[in-house]
Amino acid sequence: MKKSEIIDKNNQLRKQLNSTNEKFYENLLLYVRFKGVTRDEYAVESQLLTILQDILDAQGDGINAEQYFGKNTKELADTLLAEIPRKPWELVRLVLFVIAVYLAACLLPELVYPQKPADIGKLILSGGYFFLAIIIGFKYWGNSIYKTGSHKHNRVVNFLILWIVTVIVMTPGFLINMFVKTPLRFRLIGWSGILVIGIFLTVGLFIFGRQKNKEIGWPFVIFGMGVGLLGIAMRLPQIGPLLSETTTGKYLSVGALIGMLVLFWVLNVYIARRGIKNKKDRQ
Repeated sequence: MKKSEIIDKNNQLRKQLNSTNEKFYENLLLYVRFKGVTRDEYAVESQLLTILQDILDAQGDGINAEQYFGKNTKELADTLLAEIPRKPWELVRLVLFVIAVYLAACLLPELVYPQKPADIGKLILSGGYFFLAIIIGFKYWGNSIYKTGSHKHNRVVNFLILWIVTVIVMTPGFLINMFVKTPLRFRLIGWSGILVIGIFLTVGLFIFGRQKNKEIGWPFVIFGMGVGLLGIAMRLPQIGPLLSETTTGKYLSVGALIGMLVLFWVLNVYIARRGIKNKKDRQ
C-alpha cells in the first residue's frame, strides 16, 4: 500500500470514531506527525493506521481508547516514535518543498510588474527563516499537545497565545522581505519573463495534479494562475504598455491583483468552514 493510500484510508476510518475516541486519536496523530517530522514518513503513517484500527476494534467491543491504551498517551507516542528510524532525507525533502513553495508564492507576484526587480537573495533569506520557524513550531506544538495547564481547555486563551506567538515569530520574516536588499536581483522583461512565469505555472499545475486531496490547493492554484496570467499580459507588446503606462491600466492591474487576493482569502475561509462543518456532522 502506498503512503498516500494509507493516509486516505486513515482519513476514511477516522469518520467511524466516536467523539471521545476521535479526540484521543487526533491528539495522538498530531503529536506523532509533529514530532516525527524527521522520521520515516511511511512507517509513521503505517503505525498510526494500525493504532486507529486497534481503537476501532476496541470501540466495537465497548472499550474506549484511553481504557485500551492507558492514560499515558504521550508515553505510547514516544515509544512508537522511538521504534521508527530517522530519515534525514525526510527533513531535506521538507526543506526543499517549503522553500520551493515559498519562492513560487513570493516570486510570482513580484514578476507581475516587469519594471520591478525580483530579489532572489531576499526570498532565500526570508524563506530560510520561515522554514526554521516552521520546524520550531512543529516541535513546540507537538510538545504542547499533552502538556497540562490551566489554559489547556480555554479556547480563547489558546487562540490568543497562538495569535501572539505567530505574529512575533513571523514578523522578522516579513521585515526581511520589506527592508533587506541583496545583489541577487534581476528583471525579467518581455518574452524571457513570460517563459519563466510559464515554467512556474506548469510546474505548479503538475504538482497540484499529483495531489489526491485537491480541495486545500484550489485557492493557491486560482491565485497563482491569475497572478501569472496578469504577469504575462504585462509583458505582451500590445497589452503591457496599456496596463503599465496608462492611468486606467494601472488601476485595472492593481484592482485585479487586489481582487485575486480577496478571492484567495474568501476561498480559504470557505474551505475552512466547510471542513469544520463536516467535522461537526461526523460527531
